[in-house]
Amino acid sequence: MQILKPIVHETIWGGSKLTPYSGSDCQKIGHLYSAIDTEQFRNEFVTGPNKGKNLHEWFLENRAKYGLEKYVELPILMALVEADDNLSIQVHPNDEMAQKLENKSFGKNESFYTLIAPTCGKMYNGCKAKSVEEMKQKIADGKIDETLDMMPCEAGDYTYVVGGTLHAATAGSLHFEIEENSEYTYRFYDFDRVDKNGNKRPLQLEKALACLDVTKKSKAGKYGDEPIVERMYSTQLIKGRDTFTNIGDMFAFAVMLRGEKIIDGVRVMPGTAILLDENETLDVSDCEFMIAKPLRG
Repeated sequence: MQILKPIVHETIWGGSKLTPYSGSDCQKIGHLYSAIDTEQFRNEFVTGPNKGKNLHEWFLENRAKYGLEKYVELPILMALVEADDNLSIQVHPNDEMAQKLENKSFGKNESFYTLIAPTCGKMYNGCKAKSVEEMKQKIADGKIDETLDMMPCEAGDYTYVVGGTLHAATAGSLHFEIEENSEYTYRFYDFDRVDKNGNKRPLQLEKALACLDVTKKSKAGKYGDEPIVERMYSTQLIKGRDTFTNIGDMFAFAVMLRGEKIIDGVRVMPGTAILLDENETLDVSDCEFMIAKPLRG
């Protein structure tokens, strides 16, 4: 097994819940990236044969072994996400729109496992507008709030959000997030917030409207004993057990959600990912982990 160093991503809507686990004094952490391979962020291995290398280097060396040759980067990423404030009202492209707008082969679907429920007990999910044209007119009239639908959100919920769905996490919440590794997020509205320099963040209304599917809404579910399988990854919640063995011919990331443990001389805390080879066993006693695995090509 090999341990990855989490990466801090400061955001305008982040908070301090993740600060004790981050190795930093940042008080506005939006993402504590457990495993990510993008041009901007790449985790470093702190134990094992790849110590000192980053996740991208490891992936390029091993992707053929796992049938992932078509990807230039690890196709999934995961993080703990704190919304101290509401996230922007947003949408991700589906595959068709990612190809059309960005010349990329796939868009973004993502999953949330809620660790701490939002203060309001709901998250933004779906659109009340009956058409994209109606949505466009409401935005022009300054009435976007009339178009925003919501769904109940409580600790223990699992929510899968497909590309084209209007959505946003809401204030007070903490989630484990796993998503397809696509960088595109288009904002409809950002609550007129300004950054530390007094500037509003840009919106991407034209692309957001092009991607919006007003019929799409998510539903919350719960984890059972078996993994939840989506189109590019599977996840499995592990708690109340002594060990976990990564059965099969695919590597897995074990991301700590709750607890603390010394593993290979490293203090592992929430947000830290451990890369497990095939049929490798991890001591998970007295802790809660999320197991995340990509699916073959």
